[in-house]
Amino acid sequence: MAATQFVVNGLLVGALFAGVAVGFALIWGVVDIINLAHGEMVMLGGYTSYWVLTLITGNAEGSPLLFLATIPVAIAVLFGIGYALQRTLVSRVIGTDIFLTLLVTFGASIAIQQLAIQAWSANPRSIQVSFADPSMTLAGIVVPKMKLVAFAGALVLTALMYVFLQKTRTGRAIRAVSQNPEAAALVGIDVEHTRAVTFGVSSAIAGGIGAFIAVILNIQPQMGLIYTLKSFIIVVFGGVGSIPGALIGGLLLGSVEELVAGFASSQWTLAVSFSLLIVLLILKPKGLFGQEADQ
Repeated sequence: MAATQFVVNGLLVGALFAGVAVGFALIWGVVDIINLAHGEMVMLGGYTSYWVLTLITGNAEGSPLLFLATIPVAIAVLFGIGYALQRTLVSRVIGTDIFLTLLVTFGASIAIQQLAIQAWSANPRSIQVSFADPSMTLAGIVVPKMKLVAFAGALVLTALMYVFLQKTRTGRAIRAVSQNPEAAALVGIDVEHTRAVTFGVSSAIAGGIGAFIAVILNIQPQMGLIYTLKSFIIVVFGGVGSIPGALIGGLLLGSVEELVAGFASSQWTLAVSFSLLIVLLILKPKGLFGQEADQ
């Protein structure tokens, strides 16, 4: 029963990891860079939701519906930040040496962290959502209601991302740029604008997930790195360029980490995750569903 409880907890949290990783995979596949500032978009999304709710209620507390109303604000704000970041900074290093792109995005990550510390301090914060009964029991398994809401929200955001890429004109343009930027430009697609929109969409989904993280966990300015690392593990695990792979990879990673934390210690979770990544790359370099991550 304890193992089942850990797996359920892992699936609930793993959906959030998957949502963050989907945005990370989108930038990697379309813009062809590894965005080391992606975790900071999660952090900024959490703070946006936190401060919007504080502005409405006077403190970061409210009903579930009031909290959910802050999600579109976080998504919109982070889309603007991501779009501007790509246009002003990242676009200057696209197509250059991979180490330069890593250095630029790492520098952006540190700058955002320090600005957040100066603006909001390093103290952890969280959003308090009121339920008459904060949890429910199903077949002996305790399921916190807010984690269930966050799980559903993460799945909805991931599904919307998939539909956006598959069914909309902009989504098709993004996929065209990811496959062949030169050919996309020849048929009239604005490649630089499309890449900026991709960066904005990636940041937007990260911001929406960050808002859910602010409810079930704490947020603080230096939280971004861990989500960037987890996203890297999930994307390579599920296969570069595969949204279903990122979703399944996130759920698996969440379950493994909860089992390790429950039966051993939370200090071992990241070490076990990277060990599994190494084993997977040896046995199945293409990941579960995607392209080979030989870079």
